[in-house]
Amino acid sequence: MLSLFSAVFFIAAGSNASPCKVSSKASASSSGAGITPTGYPPGSQQLSVNRPGSGAQAGIQQIGSGITSHGACPPGFINTVFNTGAPRQQGWPTTVWSSLTSNGINDWIGFSLPTIDQKPTYNTDAGPAVVLPALNNAQIHMVMDPRDTDAAVRMVQGPSPPQYLGLFNEPDYSFEGLTPMTDPVTAAQDLQALFSIPHSATTYIAPGLAFPNAPWLATFRDNCNNCFDQIPIVSMHIYEPNPSAVISGIQTFHATWPDKKIWITELSPARNDCTLSSAASGPGSIGDYIATLIPQIIALGYVEKIFWNSGEWGATGGNGAPAPCNPSLTDANGAPTGALQALGKVCGGSRAPADGSTATS
Repeated sequence: MLSLFSAVFFIAAGSNASPCKVSSKASASSSGAGITPTGYPPGSQQLSVNRPGSGAQAGIQQIGSGITSHGACPPGFINTVFNTGAPRQQGWPTTVWSSLTSNGINDWIGFSLPTIDQKPTYNTDAGPAVVLPALNNAQIHMVMDPRDTDAAVRMVQGPSPPQYLGLFNEPDYSFEGLTPMTDPVTAAQDLQALFSIPHSATTYIAPGLAFPNAPWLATFRDNCNNCFDQIPIVSMHIYEPNPSAVISGIQTFHATWPDKKIWITELSPARNDCTLSSAASGPGSIGDYIATLIPQIIALGYVEKIFWNSGEWGATGGNGAPAPCNPSLTDANGAPTGALQALGKVCGGSRAPADGSTATS
């Protein structure tokens, strides 16, 4: 994996497996040799970890710099992630989705090809997840791994093809040995089934990797018979409490794929070295982090969407983060948290009806 100044970006596992437990794994040197992610919150299906940054890069503001936004988010820019524990949350789905859409959330991504009421890993003790039509309409569908490819072909060729389709989730990392890894050559061969069919109604998103600046994606491109002509979007995951390190990582990724749009399909400050509080504003808060970082991402001009993890409540901050560093956008009852309030403020408020009846993008 490539080193970014002294900052190394880590991304962790999403899967078809059962909800993950908190774990702690040692990381290796900043060169990327032997690096492993360091933890996941209960009920999560995917998270990631980044190493601390090396300080401010010229022209990049730090938390507390006084930067503010003025509702400058492009349409569809702010989105979220639902991990497998989301349907177990009180207030799911009506209160949760209403809180999110009332504060500017547009779409969401998860770890499922079908809608989550059809995905066993999202089941509750009472059975399949309850969903709303608006929630289903706002889902970004994901081909998790080769086991989903045939079903994905049928979906794309069916009467209601998805607008977007993510192609494999972190094939370069296996969470606790539960999630399958796929090497880039094999992945390129497997996904030919999707590249060989017409898909004018569906936009493909490149595989999202645990180590996005490592060679996996380039090797995949070199072995997929010009498939990148059919992939206008590359995605990355970032768990980093230092805004300057976030920006540096995005810039490095863009330098490798300058002709592609970028989606940050997981974004959060939660990590074991996060010292932020969960407050909506004030020095050292997640709210201040959001107010500092989001305008800088927008200003880059090539990031089309971000997906904040997570839309549901988690009892801990995740990734081994101290409890105060909790990026959940809704609380245990589905009401907005400080993080969600900050996102809504940064983007100028609601972009969808408060009742959650629609989701725009």
